[in-house]
Amino acid sequence: MNKRFVRAALVAGLLSTAAVFAVTAPLAPAYAAKATGPSVTAPVAKLLQPAQKAMEANDFAGAMTFIKQAQALPDQTPFDTYKINEFLGNAAIKLNDHVTADTAFEAMAESPSLNDVAPEEKAQTLRIAALLANEQKHFGPAIKYAKAFIALGGAPDALVLTSLAEAYYYSDDYPNAEAIAAQIVAATSAGEMPQRGGLEVLFGAQLKQKKEADALKTLEVILNYYNDPDEWGQLIDVSMGVKGIKDIEALHIYRLRFVVKATNHPDDYTTAAGVALASGLPVEAEAILQSGGVTSGKQAADAHSRAATDRSTIAQFDSEAKKSPNGELDLRLAETYYGYARYADAATAARRALQKGGAKADPNEANMVLGESLLVQGDYAGAIAAFNAIHNPSPGLAKAQHLWLLYAQAKYNAAPAAAGH
Repeated sequence: MNKRFVRAALVAGLLSTAAVFAVTAPLAPAYAAKATGPSVTAPVAKLLQPAQKAMEANDFAGAMTFIKQAQALPDQTPFDTYKINEFLGNAAIKLNDHVTADTAFEAMAESPSLNDVAPEEKAQTLRIAALLANEQKHFGPAIKYAKAFIALGGAPDALVLTSLAEAYYYSDDYPNAEAIAAQIVAATSAGEMPQRGGLEVLFGAQLKQKKEADALKTLEVILNYYNDPDEWGQLIDVSMGVKGIKDIEALHIYRLRFVVKATNHPDDYTTAAGVALASGLPVEAEAILQSGGVTSGKQAADAHSRAATDRSTIAQFDSEAKKSPNGELDLRLAETYYGYARYADAATAARRALQKGGAKADPNEANMVLGESLLVQGDYAGAIAAFNAIHNPSPGLAKAQHLWLLYAQAKYNAAPAAAGH
């Protein structure tokens, strides 16, 4: 699970939605107990009033001076302490001191005075206490406060549900984590993107329960909407384990790894280059090694030597392929041009291979390289059509087709939104 992303989302949501109660509910000038509920005592109010004015002026450090003086007062009532913590927690959030804020809000959530405040304030206190407790890895309290918030019966809150799912996950309660996360994802409205935090927890919980097939489906949903390079790397790594995969099929999967800019280990470059060399594509092998900073050694020297020979004959190869009555040479030329990063030429050669046909011009392979070449040029609709034209592929090619089609669809989905900015 992408823990970094989930926690960042929760903190961002906290900062954007946490209300400063002291500003929205000013202290009354009279402090005697009222029929409508308790009030703070006069000594506490005398300090919280200037604290409130400082907060209204966005002087949260100044407010802290008065709040700390109030904290030191003797003979506090439970409601005094509750209100002091309310001021303390909200000022701490504004100062980005979440450790102090968490301590204050957890104390408020545990206070008997929580039942003396307005229903909306009680709900907000429990909500922020749940988010902060989870952020500080206090997973037991986070679960407690989130469940208490939900029990109040308000509108579903995706951020609280995500916090609850994550707290269950890090408490090793994977069935409950999965159940809550699935609830978050299922609540996605038509036309909206599924909440990523929920998807992340769902994926992690499924993996922990060894539900590999379900986890892969969830990962694909994440990628379809969020297109994260690191998560592409996870999916691609898993996909390399297809039994009996051929060199060129493995190369198609490695190509995607570089296109999506997944984080690569040094071995990824040398392994992919080895596959390219075994497939008779030395220029592509050389390019892969250079992109990984591998410029010396036996493999790099071999790739460089063979690439030089390939470059010296590419014009002749192109001429022969165009004159050939079948598409076998055109298909080979398309693969070669892809390795040269001459994607438009690769697409043209692949289309000729499909048009000419021939017993050794595999239309599935031609559509595969055609789709790859179109996608990297930004023709996502064309790439999708090419990948969908692959029929009854071998297991290795089927996996490559599926991954590239998934990426093409993700790029196609994102293209209108990007164009609108």
